[in-house]
Amino acid sequence: MREWSARGSLARLVPALAWILLLHGPASAQVSPGTPTPQGAAARSMVLPGWGQLELGQRRGWAYALAEVALWVVWADRRAAGRDVRDEYRDFAWETGRIQTGPRVDGPFAYYETLSKWVRSGAFDADAGADGIQPEEDSSTFNGSIWARATGLYLPPGTPPDPLDASYQQALDYYRARAYGTEFLWDWSGRDEDRRSLGTLIRRSDDRFRQATTAFGAVLANHVLSGVDAFVSARLRYSSTIRLTPTAGRPDRGWTLSLRLGGVR
Repeated sequence: MREWSARGSLARLVPALAWILLLHGPASAQVSPGTPTPQGAAARSMVLPGWGQLELGQRRGWAYALAEVALWVVWADRRAAGRDVRDEYRDFAWETGRIQTGPRVDGPFAYYETLSKWVRSGAFDADAGADGIQPEEDSSTFNGSIWARATGLYLPPGTPPDPLDASYQQALDYYRARAYGTEFLWDWSGRDEDRRSLGTLIRRSDDRFRQATTAFGAVLANHVLSGVDAFVSARLRYSSTIRLTPTAGRPDRGWTLSLRLGGVR
């Protein structure tokens, strides 16, 4: 329990009283039967920011509500912008860099990042006429680099690959899982500017999706902040007592303003 008091003329104390009422609402004796409890006010504002404050008669509830609407608008706008640029870089990659050998298949985000960093994918099967998969051996290509890593992991150095060896099969499984298949191959040879343009589009899309994520985080923060604010405001309303009394019963000699704060019982 805390108590605060001040003395002075009525003209000096009335603005202080008005400020206290603005922040904390009326004293406990003026709480109407329909006023929500601290827990109820907090629950309302956690569900819909500003609801608990408006139930307590606090106009700042509109600020929370408007912030909620604005943040969802930003989230939707940034999500839509991110999808638009994502479609743009997927179209650009298909039309300018990818080897079109069949129906278009769009890959995940990691695929396009890889496509923007490597000039060539290399083949998936270097000899389609032979049985099984013949991995790409040019390590300057993406698929070739995957095969070089696989042989380094599973095959003894200096030993000719033996397709019948179990270690070779392990290396081949590694290659199959990480190299890009025929429907995802690309070649930017002689078109480095186009490859860099793809990277720029990818970063633009990623930035917009990141902004959408930030806006969603702000939405969650608005719910939490509004809920805490409503709980504290309701708690003070139920447990506060404000008194304005003349000094020694003589208004002409000054007034005393007392504010008593305590917990909900």
